[in-house]
Amino acid sequence: MQNKLQELTDKLYREGLSKGQLEAEQLLAKAKEEAAQIVGHAKDEAALILAQAHKSAEEAKKNIEGEVKSASRQTMATVKQAIENLITTKVVADPSKGALSDVEFVKSLVKTAIERFNPQGNNAQLCVLLPESMQQSLRSFAQEQTQKHLFGGLEIHFDKTFKAGFKIRATSDGYMVSLTDSDFSALFGEYLRPHTRALLFGG
Repeated sequence: MQNKLQELTDKLYREGLSKGQLEAEQLLAKAKEEAAQIVGHAKDEAALILAQAHKSAEEAKKNIEGEVKSASRQTMATVKQAIENLITTKVVADPSKGALSDVEFVKSLVKTAIERFNPQGNNAQLCVLLPESMQQSLRSFAQEQTQKHLFGGLEIHFDKTFKAGFKIRATSDGYMVSLTDSDFSALFGEYLRPHTRALLFGG
């Protein structure tokens, strides 16, 4: 009886131990499977994050390169324009200012212009503006022309808004012909600018 009881106890122990080991192995296998899934998900997420980071970095690089190229082009265009303006102004401004500040030259231009308008012949009302800075030199000329065309509607005034040259306004028709130093520089500068650009930068 004692032996049978011992055998039964040993059998139950062995079965319990075997069952416990089996359950432990199953739990361990399940834990390993879940761990493998977690690691796999983590790797996938890491790969996705890395790919997005590479994509963002590439886009940022392209944007920065584009901005640098654009800024470089704008800077180059600005520098070229500044050089072009400097040379054109130097070439045009000084000679034109000198010519249009010459009293005799201005007299001849104004006299010719008045004759071409012929205020006595076509009843044009003319107003000639001369630079105030030349008033002393041109006062007698202005009086002479005003008296000569006294009944032709000619007026001559001195204006402080420009330094050299002249302006003629046909008050009856509402238009003006302007040949001041700045007008001449602008006009000749526009003609000279393409040639200067081609000489400096080609094309």
